Amino acid sequence: MIFSIRNMMLAVTAGILNLSTAAQATTVEVEVTNLFAPGGLAMTPVWVGFHDGSFDSFDSGTAASASVQALAERGDASGVSADFKSISGGVQGVVAAPSGFPGAPVFEPGEVASALFNITAATNGYLSFLSMLIPTNDAFIGNDDAMAYSLFDSQGNFQALDILVIGGNVWDAGTEANIGYDSPFLIGAGGMPRQDEGSAIGVHGGLATLPGGFPIFGGDTPAGYSIAQAAADFTAQGFEVARIRVSQVSSPAAFGLMGLGLFGVMALSRRKRLLA
Repeated sequence: MIFSIRNMMLAVTAGILNLSTAAQATTVEVEVTNLFAPGGLAMTPVWVGFHDGSFDSFDSGTAASASVQALAERGDASGVSADFKSISGGVQGVVAAPSGFPGAPVFEPGEVASALFNITAATNGYLSFLSMLIPTNDAFIGNDDAMAYSLFDSQGNFQALDILVIGGNVWDAGTEANIGYDSPFLIGAGGMPRQDEGSAIGVHGGLATLPGGFPIFGGDTPAGYSIAQAAADFTAQGFEVARIRVSQVSSPAAFGLMGLGLFGVMALSRRKRLLA
């Protein structure tokens, strides 16, 4: 009996090691930074998905899906998450700033937060991300090319990512008219209901609202600050909106995560505020 148990334990151990080697498990840290200066825009928790290149969340010039619309208008990533699970079956999660605005873990200007993920070169080699900019009607950031960001080279070696999102990369979902009214995170914007726009996804033209709209510039947020045009006008040349870094975590940490499941997401980690 002792011999049988010993053999079984050896077999299980060997199986775990073989599985780990074959899957080429890599633990990565995704760090998100809101690069807006004080008085700029906030960002909703950033949805990230690691996949095999098959998940294309949206395409410029086409109508937004219901899932992308929900994210771009309300920061609701549940539809995108469901789409991702059905299409790619990859690894996904959100990076949030839990110590930010009370009750809503948004990235206020200057905030940084990160999370850990377990991925593999074979099935999770590409990164997609999405987040809404607030307060806006339907402005968001994300990559419309499913294979834009590769995490591994042709030999399966990890390669870090450092993605700088500039103002020219901000998208307009084309689903809600840019009237300011109904913009989340903007005090007083509930005076009128949303208005359908019925357009396609395209590069965002800025925060100037349509005639009769509720101004975003100068508007107040529940976080206690006002939106300043100089800090929030992402149409300015070279304006830096956000940075997303993906780096590899050292092997000891990766082995420690094996007990959480090969494709599990570790709990939200740290948050810090950039120095002014």
